[in-house]
Amino acid sequence: MSAATSVPQPESLLLVDDRDENLQALAAILEPVGYRLLFARSGLDALKVLLTEEVSVILLDVRMPGMDGYETAEHIKRRERTSDIPIIFLTAEHAESEQALRAFSAGAVDFVTKPFEPWALRAKVQVFAELWEKTRLLREQGDVLRAQLAAQHEREMSHLRRLADAAIAINSTSSLDAMLQAITDSAREVIGAHEAETVITLDEDLQRSERSRSYSEKYAAWAVGDRQLDSDALFDMTFSARAPVRMTKRDIARAFDARGVGGVASHNPIFEGWLAVPLIGREGDVLGLIQVADKVDGEFDDQDELVLVQLAQLAAVAIENARRYQREHDVAYTLQRSMLPSRLPEVLGISMDARYRAGSAGTEVGGDWYDAVALDDGRVLLIVGDVVGRGAPAAAVMGQLRTGWRAYSLQQFPVSVLMRSLDLLLQDLSDTMLATAVCVVADPMRHEIEIISAGHPPPLLVDAAGSATFIASDPHTPLGVQPAPIYLSTVVQVPPGSLLVMYTDGLVEGRDVSLDEGMSQLASVTSAAVDQRVGVLCDTVLEKIVGDGQGDDVALLAVRFSG
Repeated sequence: MSAATSVPQPESLLLVDDRDENLQALAAILEPVGYRLLFARSGLDALKVLLTEEVSVILLDVRMPGMDGYETAEHIKRRERTSDIPIIFLTAEHAESEQALRAFSAGAVDFVTKPFEPWALRAKVQVFAELWEKTRLLREQGDVLRAQLAAQHEREMSHLRRLADAAIAINSTSSLDAMLQAITDSAREVIGAHEAETVITLDEDLQRSERSRSYSEKYAAWAVGDRQLDSDALFDMTFSARAPVRMTKRDIARAFDARGVGGVASHNPIFEGWLAVPLIGREGDVLGLIQVADKVDGEFDDQDELVLVQLAQLAAVAIENARRYQREHDVAYTLQRSMLPSRLPEVLGISMDARYRAGSAGTEVGGDWYDAVALDDGRVLLIVGDVVGRGAPAAAVMGQLRTGWRAYSLQQFPVSVLMRSLDLLLQDLSDTMLATAVCVVADPMRHEIEIISAGHPPPLLVDAAGSATFIASDPHTPLGVQPAPIYLSTVVQVPPGSLLVMYTDGLVEGRDVSLDEGMSQLASVTSAAVDQRVGVLCDTVLEKIVGDGQGDDVALLAVRFSG
């Protein structure tokens, strides 16, 4: 037997008596049974022995000087470590009922008077020792079970917390790519794996797909090197089963050998164990899968599978919502772009250009628009508007307003009549829609503009020297508010070489920017770029103010009057 192998220790008995001859007699009776015998010659000695020794049964003399057996038993029972040890009282005196009652009250399991039969005492001790041993084992098993349950509960709570964090991260993304990465990072974090991958299938044979991968430092070198792997065979197993697939290192090796997949670097994480679950949509179609590889601690187990299934359910809902939202966004965006003018008219004495910028990814298309119509007398009608609302309905109303505005413009309506007609048209189209708009009649020969604003941000006028002013005009409510609107125009002189900038509120207002701050920034940027060609100036304004992260749509129309 090796030195490292532990040898089970026999049960220990504690014999307590102040007389050596009594201890020797008890030892002679009990030694044949094979117990380990411990001796104490007083109650105090007995308590000291119990501080360090594991004892199955205590045989305790009643009559001892100093601390007697009853008091010793009471001290033993008060200690948590020794409170359950069976105590057999021994006495040479005739047992009175009061003495026996006191012994049992002190915690004894038996009260034996001398003389007694050796075989009977051995039998009693064996019974209580076996009961104590079984009780001890049950207690240890209970402790282990409680510890396991506590650990399992903590693990489940940890998984739930991580799943909640994952749900927040996934649903806080603004694009499908960002969502896929959030799903993949969450999978690796929740499961505790070195590598994870999310695959969204765009067709059944995986010829087109969108993927994202997350990995630990362990696979940093592998990730930047040649990490190509024909894993479609493994993915097919998940798609075919429409259920989780879990494989150990040995399972993976056998699967690749059986399918004739070779030439894969042995350091690929998939060879360290693999777990995949399909992404199942609301209609039961397979959207893709989430796979994790090389678990940080041990092999993937049932709990990992359950948690990854829950994450996949969250992810599938989010992916479907993102796809549906993207389709709606694309439809609205295409509709909106198709309704904006393909080119602006050429007018003597004026150069103009415009830009439309859709909101950042994940934002519904709005109803921002612009247009320009040249009149027969050399003037030009300009408009920038914004239908209140999001998505295809706003874009559709915008298209109808633009069509109506062009029709009224071609009929040479005065600008006040034109805006009134546009307002009534919107009320006829919808009982709930509102819109803002600023309409300008620019006369390059007289260097003046006639302007009407319906709840819209004021146009910016910058002279050739770079001095910027926002044009104040008679205030009017947005289109669609007043049942019988009356519009009054304002005429403003425009110095030669001046620049007129019309825009929607998405350019100057945002979550972190107030309207006043945005308008001040617009004036500053435009003044600094006043010498640029109007097309370049439009790009400069968008780059400096909007960048790549605006949340709302932006329409921008810039007009320069010749010097």
